[in-house]
Amino acid sequence: MAWSEHLGGNRYKLVERDPSKASRPKRSMVVEMPPEVVSARSDKKRESWLAVQEDKWSQLVTTGKHQDKGKNRNRSKKKTFAEFIPTWRKVYAEENMSGETIFNTNNIIEARLIPEFGDTWMDEIPTLWIAEWFAGLKNLKNGNPLAINSKLNIYKAIKSIFDKAHAWGVITENPMNGVDRPTVNKKEKKRMNAIKQDYTKEEVAELLLAMYRLPTRWRLYFTGVMLGGFRRGEFLAVELPSLDYQHYRIYIENQITIDQDGQKVESEVKTEESEAWVPMPKWYMEELQAYERQWRKAKLRCPKWLGGDKQYLFHSGKGVMYFPSTATNTWAKFLKKNGFPHVKLHGLRHTAATLLREHGADQRSIQKFLRHTKLETTDRYTHEKEPVNRNLIAPLEAMNPKAKKIAP
Repeated sequence: MAWSEHLGGNRYKLVERDPSKASRPKRSMVVEMPPEVVSARSDKKRESWLAVQEDKWSQLVTTGKHQDKGKNRNRSKKKTFAEFIPTWRKVYAEENMSGETIFNTNNIIEARLIPEFGDTWMDEIPTLWIAEWFAGLKNLKNGNPLAINSKLNIYKAIKSIFDKAHAWGVITENPMNGVDRPTVNKKEKKRMNAIKQDYTKEEVAELLLAMYRLPTRWRLYFTGVMLGGFRRGEFLAVELPSLDYQHYRIYIENQITIDQDGQKVESEVKTEESEAWVPMPKWYMEELQAYERQWRKAKLRCPKWLGGDKQYLFHSGKGVMYFPSTATNTWAKFLKKNGFPHVKLHGLRHTAATLLREHGADQRSIQKFLRHTKLETTDRYTHEKEPVNRNLIAPLEAMNPKAKKIAP
């Protein structure tokens, strides 16, 4: 059984005894641990990576294939899949992908791609190998078939890597050219159609009342997302100066997301069209104004304010931005506790489009309200085209939960 020896830095020597020789001499090779594994906060991730490398080296030595492996190592211009990843990440990913996308892609690379292709030369990975491996992908936790979105994310990751390797001359032929992009089959389509995407007007009325059981900050956050069609991270990034009580609107210019290391950060919104004023119901802005007065009093009473000069409208008590996942988890727990059908937090953005459509809004007006770059995106949120501006918001004024006799 192979073992490893730390040579310093991120270099390790893998050692195994050669069973083909009577004296069983030691056979070794040096590997470099990828930066994302070295910097991992979990020792288990580093141990797991080493265990995989030790197992692969043991198989090469015990089957006698290590000799060919040693010869190939002298071909300096060649790169293994694992050796190419840092180059792809630095030259392409960090320049063209968001931190969150890099973080998610890194997870796919470490969990899926490195174990399968890691120590194989890039130009020796054939199309058939990738296609067969892809067809056999299963959920790592329970062994069930993967959802189409999960397959698509894996496909995008490996295709991006091989596309760049081909463009940069690392490989002469792109093996992904013969690997089909995942498509939704009839069974998957039926399953996806069964997933609830948004809430009806009647369900929204019930939700708005039930949200009084939440802390005020979360009630106002989820209500705002639902009526303003905000993306999760956009509304988390809103600060007090972005609230216009005179004209009943909120300015969106930043978002809270995660970087490539999984840490929360504030960044610009995803597109130029996303930065804009969003009109809101008068009653909602009046509630925000009352909430702001309490917000300022709470800050003065806070013994250790950690927010610096930032004035995030929604924070946990000391001024620090929330993780985007905190909003998602809080929403899921609220729905489960109160017996509502589950709709993803992003589904509240779809719900905003549904409310506007039900009140006669045309697609172009909804597109502008949701700040979509393309009308095609809006069409995926709504499916009817009928006749919105400040009048767009007028119907939402009637959604004021305090207008209901049973409102708290």
